[in-house]
Amino acid sequence: MLPWILLASAVDAKGGAVETVAAEATRSLGGSTAQSVVVSAPLESDKPAPRGDDLALRLASRVAARLGSLARAHPQTAPLGAARAIAGRTRTLVYLRGEVARGDLRATVDVYPPAANVWDRVRDPSASPVGHASASAKIDAGVRAFLTPLALDRATVGRARHDEGDVLAAACGDVDGDGRDEILLVSRARVALGRVAGEKFVAERALAWGKLATVLPVPMREPLAGAALSRDAVYAGTTDRGGVELGPDLAFRVALVGIPVDGGDEAVCLRPEPAAGAFDGAPVACLRAAAPGPKMAVPAPRFDAFAAASLPDANGRVRGIVAVREPSGKLRLKVDDATIAPEGLFGAQLAVGDLDQDGVPDIVTTAEGTDDAVRVLGFAPGAAQPIDRARLPAPSRVHALAMCPPDDGGQPVLVVVTGDEVWQMRATPVPAVPATPGERTGR
Repeated sequence: MLPWILLASAVDAKGGAVETVAAEATRSLGGSTAQSVVVSAPLESDKPAPRGDDLALRLASRVAARLGSLARAHPQTAPLGAARAIAGRTRTLVYLRGEVARGDLRATVDVYPPAANVWDRVRDPSASPVGHASASAKIDAGVRAFLTPLALDRATVGRARHDEGDVLAAACGDVDGDGRDEILLVSRARVALGRVAGEKFVAERALAWGKLATVLPVPMREPLAGAALSRDAVYAGTTDRGGVELGPDLAFRVALVGIPVDGGDEAVCLRPEPAAGAFDGAPVACLRAAAPGPKMAVPAPRFDAFAAASLPDANGRVRGIVAVREPSGKLRLKVDDATIAPEGLFGAQLAVGDLDQDGVPDIVTTAEGTDDAVRVLGFAPGAAQPIDRARLPAPSRVHALAMCPPDDGGQPVLVVVTGDEVWQMRATPVPAVPATPGERTGR
């Protein structure tokens, strides 16, 4: 059986985009909404949404659940005037407007007190709300289930040149909060943060390693590196120089205890073992003052490549996945408490994500021995071993991989650094084929 689906039966403390938006939108509403009816407007979307109203109603049900046992969600979408009539004289109205825009799920919540009588609703159908809140989150598999599906076998690849030399690691994310993702490239010479503009990677900010850290007394013969981005922080490190935390302007903040990588929910640090040419043990907190001990379990004690992610399935339940490559070339995966050992040997680059947002993780690696092709692995229904889902030949060695959050079109982006180029790979939206009447009714 498919391990990912078996594990998805347990409810995790974290939630996907729908749950996150519902939690954030209701956090500041207060007790006046406890006995309320939640009514959603029809969903607005800048992309085709075949099941838009179903998504709006799913969001309304999660908002009602967050408000308490006395709140209920209305089973149909409605405009504000009709929603006020639904709430009537006894219930507070929580009116929800859901939107899918520029790769985000957004929600605006307005609270209206009970109308004293029908004449109040007629005289002032657009009365001012007494409470207001909003929230947003990146589209994930739980949202994509209501939108146009993505096809990985029709992925597009945009190519741009870079001038960073031998890149060792990459990361992607919105570090300055402007709504646009930046790409971080880490080489032996410097740290560069920028964006792709046309056919060129433009380093908007860059800093030489010589201004950040001295050469370590025992560097590795073949350097390993790591990179991660979070809101308001840049993390970079090599086994030549160690790890550092920087600000969005690349101003130095603090030296780290190891080489930083994306741990799925936060940056974590790996501890290099120069004699072995690999990382040793589980990731730890990056700051020296943090509590000691591992931040997560890893499926192998020693490895030269690492990737981790927290990925929601189509029902919004989040699972953690950790992937490492042993120095021998063997790949080891940990999905919650299950360890999976894919057959064969794999390349030295590694990333984890959900490129087509189908709720099943994709493991991105490179061709064993040459690293001159990108391999996307995934789980087919009923399969215990991951299989190749896509393969992308590269003209030269692939130096780094990184996963970006969904872009303005709602598509996750895989960054591939190969030679002097930065590639951006996206699955393609494909309209669903309408079912025949017999298929819809099950005949």
